[in-house]
Amino acid sequence: MEFLGYRRPDGSVGVRNLVALIPAGRCANEMACRIADEAGTGVHPLLHNQPCVHVGPDNEAARRVLAGMGQNPNVVAAIVLGIGCDSIPAADLAADIAASGKPVEVLTIEREGDYDTVVTKGIRFAKQMKSDAALLQREPFGLSELKLAVKCGGSDTTSALGCNPVAGWAVDQIVDAGGTAVFSETAELIGAEHILARRGITPEIGQKVLDAVARMDKRIFDAGVDILGSEPTPGNIKGGLTSIEEKSLGAVAKSGTRPLTDVIEWGQKLPGKGLYFMDGSANTPQMALGLAASGAQMMTFGFGGGLPSRFRGMPASSLGNLPILPVVKIVSSPQVKSELDYFDVYAGTIIEGLESVTQVGQRLINELVAVASGKPSRVELAPRYREVLEMWRTGPVF
Repeated sequence: MEFLGYRRPDGSVGVRNLVALIPAGRCANEMACRIADEAGTGVHPLLHNQPCVHVGPDNEAARRVLAGMGQNPNVVAAIVLGIGCDSIPAADLAADIAASGKPVEVLTIEREGDYDTVVTKGIRFAKQMKSDAALLQREPFGLSELKLAVKCGGSDTTSALGCNPVAGWAVDQIVDAGGTAVFSETAELIGAEHILARRGITPEIGQKVLDAVARMDKRIFDAGVDILGSEPTPGNIKGGLTSIEEKSLGAVAKSGTRPLTDVIEWGQKLPGKGLYFMDGSANTPQMALGLAASGAQMMTFGFGGGLPSRFRGMPASSLGNLPILPVVKIVSSPQVKSELDYFDVYAGTIIEGLESVTQVGQRLINELVAVASGKPSRVELAPRYREVLEMWRTGPVF
């Protein structure tokens, strides 16, 4: 199978052609919004909550993620915006992004002299970048060039039988074709980590899985709290899930059956082909931000059903403001048939005994190819809203 995409200077392939406005710190969010409003369709402000007062690993992770968003192959060009006193210097962030070979501009109030000059220049740069991008043509590529992120949410008793195995089947096909897949949510491995660890291509890779879950367990223990009520969530419990182990078994199913190539950090760039686990948050906006920064061009989002499936775009998260990662939504509960206009693939036919996982999986692959080739996904057709992207914190907050 082939999809139609855009070859980038670093050899990667984009499935969208977007101009990204990336604030070096949250103080520059307002300027990004002003520029996007004037520059129009195709120019997107990637607003986030990175302040000046974070240090150490959290600051390093934020820089890695912001650079990764700019380097994502769906971004054709980027403008980095700053005040001039940002903890992540705008010029350094722009240099990180420019290493991918794409056009990058950097604008700060300190260098330009005032706020209005930054906005005026930003509008001009963005419009020119958008015009240049319109000249690019799609060309055919094999599935070996796909980098698919996989996520589940709104999990219920149908998840492990429907949407998650379907996503896993698609992952297997992409990996077998020489492509790449990545999934995350460390807390949703608890109780099933040994199953994924057995799939490591070496014992050391398997141990990385166990170590990641052990760190998450320790973080929970050190906080003196019980994970019950957070994992599984109240919505999961309403959907019939009874324990974190039960939820984790379903979550692992979305990764397919192929060997695990490696475990990477939150927001780390995918180092090669194969299947990867990203050690990161199960919080949807934080996790999706890390997956976008890894270089994934698309994401499947499997819903069992339940109340989160009633959201028109995504469950309550900042994904409404993350257009660099097109999302293909899958739902598996026959009880939400009234909502099917808001999903890309219906996997409830498995529960109803009408189709097999393979049959629905093939429909998912077909949809992924179509969306990769330019077809808008349901989330892309949903009304846009702007919500600040959330960084994942593991250190102290000042």
